[in-house]
Amino acid sequence: MDTPQIHFIVSAPRSGSTWLTTALNGHPDIFGTEQRLFGDFCEVWQNNDGTSTPRITFDKYAKSFGQHYFYQFMNRDYGAFVDDFKKSFVNFLCYFAGARTGKDVIVDKITPYPGTAHIVVQEIRRLFPEAKIIHLVRDGRDVLTSGTFDWLLKDAEGTERYEFYFKPIPGMRLERFFDAKVIKKWAANWGETIDVFADDKPDHRITYEEMKEDMAESLKNVFEVLGVESNNEIAQHCEDSATFEQISGRPPGQEEPTAKARKGVVGDWENYFTLADGELFDALAGEQMALMGYESNSDWVKELPMKLKMFREPGVDNRI
Repeated sequence: MDTPQIHFIVSAPRSGSTWLTTALNGHPDIFGTEQRLFGDFCEVWQNNDGTSTPRITFDKYAKSFGQHYFYQFMNRDYGAFVDDFKKSFVNFLCYFAGARTGKDVIVDKITPYPGTAHIVVQEIRRLFPEAKIIHLVRDGRDVLTSGTFDWLLKDAEGTERYEFYFKPIPGMRLERFFDAKVIKKWAANWGETIDVFADDKPDHRITYEEMKEDMAESLKNVFEVLGVESNNEIAQHCEDSATFEQISGRPPGQEEPTAKARKGVVGDWENYFTLADGELFDALAGEQMALMGYESNSDWVKELPMKLKMFREPGVDNRI
């Protein structure tokens, strides 16, 4: 068989890329996956169970691998060999996936590691110029909220939010969920996945909020961009195969704090932002918020409370 086409979803983490990719897998011609190909990134990160594993992108590995390869006997210099290796290996992955799924369109979701979004898009455009890039966006405040929960067991020990969720004391109150460090981290990661497309426009943009409002219609638009069959029956099948209940085993709104699919709702950030949080997030990402149409100005910050009113009773998580 011919090597399948490859296309990409690029989004900040916690933006719904797993949900979208799961839905795309319901299409008879699409295999969606996550390969972590680009970003020139390698770090050891802690997992929720306390273990640690490396996060490494393929291009980082290829650069290291190439240093020891006798590429000069292939009439290649180091840079040319690494490029050849990357393109050949990605084509192999596409062929491998296509042969085992019977599908001829591969969609690779990428949530760039911090500081790497420009490398991701640059490498896609350079090595696979025919590939389509779908930019998935979610309200940055919900990304921050979801991301902070996702990292509760990784980097929050010693914070008030960690104590509140994992070492609660009856009567304990939580007046602020975020801190400046976590806001800066997630605002930067979210903002760079928008800034990277300031000049190099994506082939299509879709939002988490649009998917929540009408997933079938959102999927049909993606199908058209990818050049695959697009009709109501296929779109509905894809939507039905990727509901929040299917992915999490829970109805939307029923929270599991550290689950990958935590809550599945729009606007949950309103339950966790204080005035100080809003002021800092707006200072860091207000421009991107306006660009994506989430807020036209900073007036939303003024409506936020000075403190949260979250408290613990024995065996109960009450919020007032």
